Amino acid sequence: MKFYLKYFVIIIPIVLSSCHEKDYDIIGEARKLLLNSKEKENIEKIEIDKKKEIIKKEEKKENIKTKKVKKKETIKKSRILKKIEKTDRDNKDNEIKRKEKKDKSREKILEHKIKKIGIMLPLSGENGKVGKMILNAIEMALFQTKASNLELVIKDTKADPKIAQNAFLDLLERDIKFVIGPLFSKTLGAISEMVDSEKISVLALTNNTNLAKKGIWTFGVDPQEQTRRLLKIALEKDFKKTAALLPQNAYGLLLFETLSNFSMNNLTDISRIEFYENTIESQQTAAKKISKGFEKYREYLNKLEEQDNTETSFEEIKKVDKPFDSVFIAASGQVLTILSSQLQYNFVDPKVIQFLGISSWEDISILNEPALDGGIYTTTSGLYHNNISKIYKKYFEIDMPKIAMIAYDLVALLNSLEADNNNFFSIDSLINKEGYIGLRGLFRLDENGKVERTYDVKQ
Repeated sequence: MKFYLKYFVIIIPIVLSSCHEKDYDIIGEARKLLLNSKEKENIEKIEIDKKKEIIKKEEKKENIKTKKVKKKETIKKSRILKKIEKTDRDNKDNEIKRKEKKDKSREKILEHKIKKIGIMLPLSGENGKVGKMILNAIEMALFQTKASNLELVIKDTKADPKIAQNAFLDLLERDIKFVIGPLFSKTLGAISEMVDSEKISVLALTNNTNLAKKGIWTFGVDPQEQTRRLLKIALEKDFKKTAALLPQNAYGLLLFETLSNFSMNNLTDISRIEFYENTIESQQTAAKKISKGFEKYREYLNKLEEQDNTETSFEEIKKVDKPFDSVFIAASGQVLTILSSQLQYNFVDPKVIQFLGISSWEDISILNEPALDGGIYTTTSGLYHNNISKIYKKYFEIDMPKIAMIAYDLVALLNSLEADNNNFFSIDSLINKEGYIGLRGLFRLDENGKVERTYDVKQ
């Protein structure tokens, strides 16, 4: 810049001398030239400052990058200090851990969708055959249900209370929320105190309603309700004197209580009750005892029939009251056959006395028994199980037991459960007024553990 000014001072006198004739403001123009040169100098300075700032920013970025690189290098160096084999192993371990985490998260998602169902049945021992037939029905129901999310955890109780307790504890430890079974009252009674309705729901196959409570539903066809229904029908037919043959066990005592309560509430006479044990001799004895007085009553009827052919007047025939007008027989299978035939043998004529029974009577081989001709009994509906029974017989080459039909219904019932907002399945969602149609007809769950059913009456 000094160079320019030096020459500028020299040039000015020459310009002045050469241009003095013209009207031209040379000083003003010189000033403009000086101002322009200063502005240029300022602009150049500003541009230089900007470049310096850009350079500083770039340097900072480079410093940050170099620091990161150094960190990486230190990390790499620290890894290099380890053996290569160990490093590879660590990488593999990390990959395995990542996979395990993914698998666990997937499992948790699936756990919300899958309902694990405990199955407690006697699959070996004396009652193993019945248990296996029930399990067949459960598995068949599972395979027939589309998009089922049920998973079975099967436990063999061997119909032993102690084994049932251990099996139930194992199911609790697995955090299982629902159990189908046990089959018998004694095994259900063994786990009853261990049932916490907040943690687990037991759908028992027993018909002992005395064991029903919150958390335990007894799905076996209720013999007490059937008996009450039957006695009402007998009362409507004007049968007010009823006798009963009951088994000498908890089931028999349950029915004894039902008969006694009905008698008190409806002012009927159920004075003759005999208990029998599981022997032919005991059954014959019970039938003979309850038939006391029927031999004389039969003679009285015979005399009435003969009076038309003789000169004997009606007044001369001593009247003999009928000991009872209906008899309730709580039995099934061969025991029912023995008791009914023994009653007839001891002059209890089914043409004169109404024989009464419940769903345990419903067996084709038994219903052909002549002594039961004309008898009436209550049973569940048979409209809905025909097709399933045929499929069952085709695959397992045996008739589908009634109790297996209930187990089949339970699988369908549990499969219909829907999770709440917390992905929790609760049986409370199944308690409603409408109920459900199963293989054995309409049924409805009570919040206190009882299962209400509709019944048909057959003759």
